[in-house]
Amino acid sequence: MSARVGAELTMVLRLVDQHHPMLVNVGHGRSAASVGRARAFVEEWEARGGLVGEVVSWPEEAASWLRPACRMVAGHPDLWVVADEPEGWKGMGRRLAATGVWRPSRTIAFAGLAVPELPALAGEEATEGLRGALPDGRLWLVDDGHLVAG
Repeated sequence: MSARVGAELTMVLRLVDQHHPMLVNVGHGRSAASVGRARAFVEEWEARGGLVGEVVSWPEEAASWLRPACRMVAGHPDLWVVADEPEGWKGMGRRLAATGVWRPSRTIAFAGLAVPELPALAGEEATEGLRGALPDGRLWLVDDGHLVAG
C-alpha cells in the first residue's frame, strides 16, 4: 500500500471510529481504485475487531440501482463507508437517499468522491453531510452544497 493510500485509509478509519459503530456496511463502484479502497477498509476494520455487514458493488450506470441500494441498507448499519467515483455515485446516492434509511451524514467516503462538482452532480439528498478523506489524509466534507477540503 502506498503512503498516499495509507494516509487516506487512516483518515477514513479515524472518521469511522468517531461514530463508534456496531455495524458498518461498505459499498463501492467497480473501478479498480474503488474496489481496492473498499477491500483495504474491510480488511483493516475487521482486523481491528470491527463488524462489516454487507459489502456491495454497483455499476456506473444502471436502470435503477434498487438491488445494491437495498443491500446497502440491509441489517440497519450504524454507518456506511463508500468508495466510488462521481459518475457512479450520482445514481447510487440518489437511490440510497430514496430508501429513507440511508443518510449522507452517516457515510464516510474515500477520495474518489472528493470533487467540487459532486453536490451538483448527485444532488443534496445524496451529498449533504457526506465526508471523507483526501489522498493525503486530509478531511473533506459537503456543507451547504459545497465540497470543503481541510
